[in-house]
Amino acid sequence: MPVSMDDYITSQIIASQSWLFRLAYNLTLDWEEAKDLLQETVLKILDNKKRFTQDSNFKGWSSVIMRNIFINQRRHTKKMKSTIKDENNDNQIFIDNAQDKTTDTTPESNLAATEIIDKINCCPNGYCQLFRMFLEGYSYQEIAQKFSLPIGTVKSRIYTVRKWLQTILCGYK
Repeated sequence: MPVSMDDYITSQIIASQSWLFRLAYNLTLDWEEAKDLLQETVLKILDNKKRFTQDSNFKGWSSVIMRNIFINQRRHTKKMKSTIKDENNDNQIFIDNAQDKTTDTTPESNLAATEIIDKINCCPNGYCQLFRMFLEGYSYQEIAQKFSLPIGTVKSRIYTVRKWLQTILCGYK
């Protein structure tokens, strides 16, 4: 008796569940996020089961679905930002905290942040505004449009500032 598509997909999901979870964990590096990603993937697989053919590679198909869900979630997630007030210029600099979910508010870390801001304000060749916009989350394209520069020039200048900052702030890793 031929197996229905619903039964085939269900059996493949069950057989691949641990493999899919490992893939989800490798993408998210977080146990709870991996469980959520696995759940979203299974739902998407079930919603799109009519697009799958039984002679196709289920693991490959499901991994593409999972990666696409993961990428789309990352794109749509608003970046968490912290604001550090620059006391010298009364400007605010936004530092991306999406990777580091812990906040360190010791006096030493505040002093280090102030020193880092001072170094950013001393960027070479007037690249400071470009780099600040980059830190605030603007895309290369948006920065290029604002300053009427080619996108390659913006990328090059931001790269130059990053390398410069890495050399002078090597003790702050």
